[in-house]
Amino acid sequence: MSCPVCSAPSFPLDGACVFCHAPLSDLDDPAELLDYLTERIPVAHAKRGHLNRGPITEVAFELDGRTFRARWKKEELELEPPVELTAWLDLLLTRLSDSAAHNADLRRSVLRSGWALR
Repeated sequence: MSCPVCSAPSFPLDGACVFCHAPLSDLDDPAELLDYLTERIPVAHAKRGHLNRGPITEVAFELDGRTFRARWKKEELELEPPVELTAWLDLLLTRLSDSAAHNADLRRSVLRSGWALR
């Protein structure tokens, strides 16, 4: 299931989509999340499986001196900083919004995705 407003994977935070703040109730499977973020955030550094093929296994974002990292480790999504997934997404999007104020390409990517700036 995805958000009916921004088409992002469904990850609600306080009953609203973590990306666009539209009302949501169902939680999506995080399996496609890394691909989704990598497609829409130009500063993403992604790693794939063996020979750089297959699904994304790790993604990192360097935003204003802070690193956000998500990687699959033994069938679980490991996050840095180590918080709950929706809180991690909210922190990432908050830092992206701050960075978008200085970077026109990043701002265009965030707005084109239909995400709410913080």
